[in-house]
Amino acid sequence: MSTFYALSLQQDHSHYQLSEEESKHCTKVLRMQVGDRIELINGRGLHAITVLEDAHPKRSVVRIETRHFYEQTPTLHIAMAPTKNMDRIEWYLEKATELGLSKLSFLLCDHSERKQVNMERLQKIAIAAMKQSKRYYLPEIEVLQPLADFVIKHPKGYFGHCQDGKKIGWSGLAQGFPFLIGPEGDFSAKEIKVLLESGYQAVEMSSFRLRTETAALLATTAFLTDL
Repeated sequence: MSTFYALSLQQDHSHYQLSEEESKHCTKVLRMQVGDRIELINGRGLHAITVLEDAHPKRSVVRIETRHFYEQTPTLHIAMAPTKNMDRIEWYLEKATELGLSKLSFLLCDHSERKQVNMERLQKIAIAAMKQSKRYYLPEIEVLQPLADFVIKHPKGYFGHCQDGKKIGWSGLAQGFPFLIGPEGDFSAKEIKVLLESGYQAVEMSSFRLRTETAALLATTAFLTDL
């Protein structure tokens, strides 16, 4: 059964009109007809089984038959400096969404090479990954911000870096805290000092040097035991 994103879907709705983009995909790409059943998800835990009543290419309407609300899994928050090549960030977002990512924040660091990200494109990638994997929660994507500002809002958490120093293993991680991944040139010595003084713990991620998106995916999977 095909799945469609329904941002405004509520528990008390008996009918729902798909967005123009989803209507076009439903009728023109998938060629669905009146009477066909489709699934709706609103990205905030609500899932519905519906029947297509009006197969209009711009404003298709469905009748809701059943609905179910799914509780959110434990928070999985990754904050990372975007790579120079955005294809690698898009790849990470797709895979992490399938795995259950809750929130992705972008960091502006001393060694950052990229100073902007296309939020609209990333949102579309996350929505497509959520639908494909039949996840019920759409990850929140937070705009690029200076590392110092992020630490003020999130004074404790974990991070990976390539410098020598005291580090904990994966088994020492607790749920509910963000995991920070630095830019391709790593966090600067000043940034590492700021993070440690704030209350962050450095994690021994690997004995090998990892690409930014690989490190982010590794950190993502480290929190998956209970998801």
